[in-house]
Amino acid sequence: MDAKWKGSGRLLLATGVLAAAGVAAVGWRWGAREARSEEAVAWPVAATRSLEVRLSHPGVASHRPYHAVARGGGGKSVGVPLEVLARLEAQGDFRGLAAAYLLQGAPELAASYLERAGDSPEVLSDRAAVALARKDAAGALTLLDRAFQERPRLGPALWNRGLALRELELWAKSAEAFEAVEALAEPGWADEARTHAETMRGRIQAEQQGYKDAWATGAALVTGQGTVSAEQLRARPDLYRLFLYDAIRAAPTLERLQALWPVAETLDAHFGGSALRDGLRWAEARDFQRRAPLAALYLHVFRGEAVPGGLSAYLEKLRAAGELDILMGTLVLTQEVARDVEGYARLAEGTKDPWFTLIAAHERAKAAIRKGELFQAEQLLLAATRQCQGGTFAYRCGVLLERLGDVYRQLWRIPEATRSVREARALYRRSGFWASETDFLLSLGQFARLQGQGVLARALLDEALAYFPEDCSIRQFVRANDALALLEEMRVEEARGAIGEALQCGTLKSILGAMTLAELARLRPEPTQDGRLLEALEARRRAGRLDPGARVILSHIEGRFLIEHERARGEEVLRRTITEAEALPRTSAEAREARAYSYASLLFAAGKGGEWSQVLALLEQEAGGALPRRCLVAVTVDRERTLALAFGPEGRMQGFYDGGRTQPLGVEARGIVPEALVAPLSACEQVDVLARPPLHGRAGLLPDALAWRYLTPSTARAVPGAAPARHVVVKDVEAPAALELPRLGAWRPVGEGITVLSGADATPGRVLEAMTRATEIEIHAHGLINPTLSDASLLVLSPDAGGRYALTAGEVRAHRLEGAPLVTLAACRAAHTAQRIHEPFSLPAAFLEAGARTVLAATVDIPDAEAGPFFVAVQERIRAGQRAAVALRDVRQEWLRRDAESWARSVLVFE
Repeated sequence: MDAKWKGSGRLLLATGVLAAAGVAAVGWRWGAREARSEEAVAWPVAATRSLEVRLSHPGVASHRPYHAVARGGGGKSVGVPLEVLARLEAQGDFRGLAAAYLLQGAPELAASYLERAGDSPEVLSDRAAVALARKDAAGALTLLDRAFQERPRLGPALWNRGLALRELELWAKSAEAFEAVEALAEPGWADEARTHAETMRGRIQAEQQGYKDAWATGAALVTGQGTVSAEQLRARPDLYRLFLYDAIRAAPTLERLQALWPVAETLDAHFGGSALRDGLRWAEARDFQRRAPLAALYLHVFRGEAVPGGLSAYLEKLRAAGELDILMGTLVLTQEVARDVEGYARLAEGTKDPWFTLIAAHERAKAAIRKGELFQAEQLLLAATRQCQGGTFAYRCGVLLERLGDVYRQLWRIPEATRSVREARALYRRSGFWASETDFLLSLGQFARLQGQGVLARALLDEALAYFPEDCSIRQFVRANDALALLEEMRVEEARGAIGEALQCGTLKSILGAMTLAELARLRPEPTQDGRLLEALEARRRAGRLDPGARVILSHIEGRFLIEHERARGEEVLRRTITEAEALPRTSAEAREARAYSYASLLFAAGKGGEWSQVLALLEQEAGGALPRRCLVAVTVDRERTLALAFGPEGRMQGFYDGGRTQPLGVEARGIVPEALVAPLSACEQVDVLARPPLHGRAGLLPDALAWRYLTPSTARAVPGAAPARHVVVKDVEAPAALELPRLGAWRPVGEGITVLSGADATPGRVLEAMTRATEIEIHAHGLINPTLSDASLLVLSPDAGGRYALTAGEVRAHRLEGAPLVTLAACRAAHTAQRIHEPFSLPAAFLEAGARTVLAATVDIPDAEAGPFFVAVQERIRAGQRAAVALRDVRQEWLRRDAESWARSVLVFE
C-alpha cells in the first residue's frame, strides 16, 4: 500500500469499468435502468443467493433461498459481463453497480458507488449491507437507523437490521426485526424471516432454561437432594464449583460429604490441582457433633434467609469452633467481609486455593473503591487478573474484570471499561453464568452512549429490556439512556417520548433519569412530567446509599432544573454544588462532571441575560485564574445553546448568546463564533481561545488568516528553558503487521544533539522514558482512532515484548514531562478529542497536563511526504523566537496559497 496518507490505512480503489475486465460473462439480461425508470430491471440470477444480506435494487430484490458459500473458495461469485457494467456506468445507475460488485465479493467497489448514489432509505440499507460484508455490524445499525427515520417499514432495511443484531448477539432484538419482516408478507422473505426469528427466540429460551435448570441442579446438590452428572459438570464447571463449596459447608454428615467426592474429582480434573478434594478431606476431619448444627444453619445463609439466633452470634460460633470454610462462605454471602477484609484475606491464603485468593483480591479492591482509592483498586484488580492468564477460573476472573470495568467507568476511561466488561461477559458465558447477561448489556449500552454510539447503545439497552420487560428499574435505566442518546442527536421529541415511557413506571429512581428529565424540562417543557423531578431527587436522597460523587451529581441536577425557573435559587444550589465537588478527590469523575456542568448552567444563565461581566467572572473562576483582557475568545456550547465572549485588541468586550441550534455539532467548529466577534480580532498578533468541551480541539473555530491557539487548563505549569536542551525524535516505527498500516517515509531530523528512537526501539515504554526530560519532542508515526483502546486518538508505535504498541492519552497524562517541551505530533488525527463535555481529553491535552508548554497536532489525515516540510518550517520559526500560533499561521498561509483545501488548515496549537 502506498504510504501517501499517514495513518489513514485507506485502500484507494479505481472504480471504472475496467476493474471488471477479468470477470467472466454468465449471460445477464438487462432491462430498463432503475435510476431513471420505475420499470423493473431483469437480471438473470442463480436459483440460490450467496449473500445473506438483502439489496434494494429491483434487479436483485426477489427472494431466492440462501446458500452459504463455504470458506476456502468453495463457492463462485456472480460474474457480470463487461458490457452490462459499462451500460450501468453510462446510465449512472450507481445502486445497480454497487449491487453487482457486492455480489461479486467486492465490497470496497460497492461502497465507492454507493457514496455517489445519494442518501435515500434504499441506498442507506444497501450501505448497511456493505458494512455487514465488512464485519461492521454496529456501523450497519447506524446507517439503518437513518433509513428508518424516513421509511420505518422498508423490508431490506429490516432484514439487514436483523442480521446486524444477530452478529452482535442481540438475539431478542434480532428476532423482533425478522418478525417485522415476516409481517410485511413479502413472498419468500417472510418465510425465511420467520425461520430466523424462531431460531433467535429458541436460542434465548435455551439459554434461560439451561441456566435455570443448572441453578436448580446446583441448589439440589447443596441441600442434599440430588447430584450433578459428569456431563453437566463439564458444561458448567465454574457454576458447579461454586455450588460444591456450598454443598461442603452445608453437609450435615460425613456420609453426605463422601457423596460429593465424584463431583470434586471431576471438577479437579477440569481445573487442575486438588483444591476441591483437599477441601473435602479437611471437612471430613472435623468433629461433626460440633459441625453438624452449624452446617444446618448455613442453609439459611445460602438461601438468603435470616439466621436463627442472629448473624453475629452465628459468626462467633463458627470462629470458636474453627469451622473456617463455613465462616468464609458466610462472610461473603452476607457481605460481612467488608468489616475485616484483611482477616478474610488471611483465611483465604490459608486454604491454598486460588479460588479464594481471587475472592480476597476482589474484596480488597472493593474496599479501596469505598475509600475513593480508585487507582489503588485498579492496580489490585490488574494484579489479580494476571492469575487468570490460563483461563482456568473463568467465573472468578469474570467478577474481577467486571469490577475493573466499574473502576474505569468511575475514572471516565470508557474504552477500558468497555473492554473489561466485554471480557467479563465472555468469561461469564463460558462459565455458564447467564444471570448477569442483563447487567452486562446495560453497562455496555451506557458505555456506547458515552462514546457517542447512540444507535448501538439503544440496541444493547433494548436487548436487556427485552429479557425483563416488566422490570421497572431496567425500563427506567434503558429509556433514560435512550433519551440522552436521542438528545445528542437533537431528536428532542423522541427523547421526550422515551422519558415519558420511563415515567410510566412511577417516580424516577435513577440519577440518569433525573438528569435526562432536567435537560428535557429546558428543551421541551412538559409541566406534568417535569414537576416530578424534584420529587424524584428527594426520593433518591431518602433512599440513602449514595456515595459523595452521586450526591454532588444530584445537587447539580437540582440546580440545573431550578435555574430555568427560579434563577436565584438555582444559582445558589449550583454554587454549593461546585464547592462540594471541589472538595472531593480529583479521581472522582462524578465530581469533575458536576463542577463542569454546574459552571455551564451558570454561564448560560448569565449569557442569556446579557450579563457579560458575570460570564467573564465565571470563566475565570472555572479556569482558576485571570484571563487575558485583549485578543481573547471564550466559547462554550450546550446542546442547543452557544455562548461566546471576545476581547478585541483594544480590550473592548463583546458577547454573544444563541439558543436556536437544531442540529448536532459537526466535526469542525466553523461558524460557531459569529463574524461580529471575529472581525475585530484581525488586528491581533495572536488570539487566545478558551473553548470549553466539547469545542476544545476542533478545527476551524477561527479563520485560517488569524494566528490563534487553544488555551488548555492544566495542573502542570510549563517552564521553558528550565532544563538543558534535549531533542527526542520518534520515527521509522515498525507498526504491528496486523494493523496493515503502510510504512512511513524515512525522516531525517534536523539539528544536533538529537536522541532518535526508531524501528524496534520505538516502543511505548521507551518513548515515554525518553520524553521525560526532553525539551523538544517530535513523533512521526501513524495516528489511529480506536474506541476499544482510547476515547482520544492514539499513536501507533513499535510493539514491545508483550505486544503493546499504542501510546494513549491516558498514559501520557499519567507521565511527567520535566523539560516543558515543544511537542510536534506528526501523526494523523492526533488532535482528535474524546466526546467528553466536562473536560478536554486528547493527546495534546494529555501532553500539556503532563508538562508540555506547546503542542502542534492535526485533526485530519496527514500526507506522509508533506508532514516533514510543513512541521520543520513551523519549528524553525518557533526556534527563531516566533510565537507558535504566529509561526503556524504564517506557514499555513503559504501552504493554503498553493492549495486552498490543504490539510494544513486543520493543524492546531495547544498551549
